[in-house]
Amino acid sequence: MNIKADKMRYQLNKTGYSFILLGLSVSVVAMFRIITPVSVRPNHEIAIEILINIVLLLVTFLAAERCKFYSKNWAFGSVAIGFVHLLRINYVPKSLLDQGMLSASQFSIISGLLILSALFIIYGGFITWIKYRVLSNHMKEMGN
Repeated sequence: MNIKADKMRYQLNKTGYSFILLGLSVSVVAMFRIITPVSVRPNHEIAIEILINIVLLLVTFLAAERCKFYSKNWAFGSVAIGFVHLLRINYVPKSLLDQGMLSASQFSIISGLLILSALFIIYGGFITWIKYRVLSNHMKEMGN
């Protein structure tokens, strides 16, 4: 019997959960870096960015909560959320850079934050998926 896998039945997936929440917090920092520079004029793109970010925050938090309990579907969902964060670089930050509202250094910082956020969330999803497989195989061996 695998004692470590058996303990997983009673312990939460704190590692995956923590990485997803870390990615969520980096995403919040990136959003504020997008909308707070003095040179950025509020327009419909900024409003859409804020709405997208609110939805992503809610869904990411839900994914983190579900991954805490080794959910395979939400592990894949968190990987998808991470890729959405990568795609966000090409929407508002790139548009603001092209319009001259962000400098190249501001754009680089925002891009770096969004990439870091995506990596943390994707890594949390992979950790959850790996732990799900270990726990699932253990449960099959036990006959449950």
